[in-house]
Amino acid sequence: AAMVGVDLPVHPERQQILVTTPMPTIPADFPFIIDFAQRLYFHREGAGLLTGMSVVGEPPTFEQTVDTEWTMQHMDKAMERLPIMETAGRLTEWAGLYEVTPDAHPIIGPIAAVHGFYAVTGFSGHGFMHGPIAGLLVSEQILDGTAHTIDITSLRAERFAEGQLIKEFNVV
Repeated sequence: AAMVGVDLPVHPERQQILVTTPMPTIPADFPFIIDFAQRLYFHREGAGLLTGMSVVGEPPTFEQTVDTEWTMQHMDKAMERLPIMETAGRLTEWAGLYEVTPDAHPIIGPIAAVHGFYAVTGFSGHGFMHGPIAGLLVSEQILDGTAHTIDITSLRAERFAEGQLIKEFNVV
């Protein structure tokens, strides 16, 4: 959007992830666990677990390195939630970026300030998963003037200026 002089409320948010060494006592059907209070999650990854934890209040950044302090806090919280993590070794860890809006929902649609310009951004880590339907919806807007598969008026960019943010309580 910046390339056409439009300022959209989307900022980068670092997400850090850790994968454990094999944990033979974890069953093959281990469920995806989300602790919303701690912004912590676990799921099976190969013979180990993939686990991550969001950092509340971290300022927007393009930093993509894992923070040592995060690793320590994350492991403390992970062991508190899932005591078997005390026996886990660290196989690998990495950091990447989410593109986040103030309400954690994407912006999909035309940008009124620039005729013919459409935005499809701000998926808060869900863009790859939602990409196919987002592509269909924006193509309907471009070709037909409106999305008709589902109503996406709540995802228009103007909602931020209008104070019409979507309430979301469970973003991982």
